[in-house]
Amino acid sequence: MIVTGVYVLFVQGRTREDLSKLLMGSLGDCSMIISLVYAVGAIVWCGILYYRWTWRERPFSYRKAFEGARIPCAIALGFGACMVFNVIVSAAATLFPDAFVSYQKLMGNLDFRASILTVPYVMLAGPVAEELIFRGVILDRLKPAFPFWVANVMQAALFGFFHLNVIQGLYAFVLGILLGMVVRVTGSIIGSMITHIIFNATSIGLSVLAVYAEDFYRKTAIYILTAAVICFILGFRYYVHQYHVVMSEESQTLE
Repeated sequence: MIVTGVYVLFVQGRTREDLSKLLMGSLGDCSMIISLVYAVGAIVWCGILYYRWTWRERPFSYRKAFEGARIPCAIALGFGACMVFNVIVSAAATLFPDAFVSYQKLMGNLDFRASILTVPYVMLAGPVAEELIFRGVILDRLKPAFPFWVANVMQAALFGFFHLNVIQGLYAFVLGILLGMVVRVTGSIIGSMITHIIFNATSIGLSVLAVYAEDFYRKTAIYILTAAVICFILGFRYYVHQYHVVMSEESQTLE
């Protein structure tokens, strides 16, 4: 932005008003470029750390990790959680509009129409980077030192704080706990990546429907919400059950 300012003002000889309009028009792309650079850096750095932990199980069987309904239920959990959280946040925003001013501004910055880079960041780079940071590195480092649920709450709290917004931070905290449980059951952050990607993709998909197919979205919203609630319940119950199965198997192994 500084280089652009120097070029526009001193090379092209244009006015400060022209510069202001140019920068405001490109602000969405600038913020997304910065976000993508952070995401790529986090993926490389935290990916190396995650892979090199000496206590990682080797060889690791991905077939066993994602056997049965684990992948479908990870997808269902991501889709259902996004819809359920959106409904809760929307209801709270209606009741307490003043408390949601900064949150709504933040969501406006992530509007898929603000930059062509928003969709690849929100749907892929962001979720992968955040999973490697919080579940891949932080949770992985905490697990040997703390009981799982203590470690899980700690990483979820950091995940919520990372979003630097009270509203988004609260539901990120809850989502972080769910994602940590998916990692615990599958033994891999691939599962939580799938859930996180579907969560964010659902949010983008709803925004696209609301903008480009408003009538269809309005007519089908109740059916989409019903399907989402069912998916959330099924996904949540499945992973809670699988968590108890994993814990039982580990107890028997220790005995």
